[in-house]
Amino acid sequence: MEYTLKQAVSVAIKCGREYKRKLANTKLLVIYRNRENSEIESIEIVFRPSNFQHLTGLQLLDKQGKQKQNCAVEFYHKCTGNNLNIAEVRFKDDGTTPLKLDALPSLMDLTNITKIIGDYDESKKWMEADVIVGGINFCLAVSEDKDGSYFPRSGLLEDIRNITRKSSQVLAIFQKKLSDKEVYKKICYVAKGLNLSNLNLPSDISEQVNVPEKK
Repeated sequence: MEYTLKQAVSVAIKCGREYKRKLANTKLLVIYRNRENSEIESIEIVFRPSNFQHLTGLQLLDKQGKQKQNCAVEFYHKCTGNNLNIAEVRFKDDGTTPLKLDALPSLMDLTNITKIIGDYDESKKWMEADVIVGGINFCLAVSEDKDGSYFPRSGLLEDIRNITRKSSQVLAIFQKKLSDKEVYKKICYVAKGLNLSNLNLPSDISEQVNVPEKK
């Protein structure tokens, strides 16, 4: 849809608060069965306050109306503190801001939506990503970081199967705080009909999670 600056700011503020409550300063461990070799694998997605601005597609301006640099954390705090106003933001020139704002509310339910994962097929020329996670109505593009974890790039209201080279089934999603040094304990999603206790996880994954014991 088309947005006025007022509408865009409203979406950013509302979603910023939800992002803070549900995703900020946490990481997700997405466990899946690779469709090509049937092996169980995983990726870790890290959600920092500094990632939020890029997900909105909005740019923050200084008092002279010029784009601010290195202001992602400031933008996040303005949104979560309800201090963002229309005079200090603008849309990106590449036209992607409405697409990002359309998808942003769905991102807040990522752990409920994500059923599939796949390698990005580079069909969206404006988007940089390595992997896509999501479902048939929403997906999130993520890129690999230097430490091997992934960070969020763009949300899309699109069928994940249309923008991935291959799609694999997500088996489970765990979540924990960035500051948590313990293994993953919070289970956010388990594939329908799957008993995690009976899943034969590779050692590199099983060492990261606390799975209920077999009954």
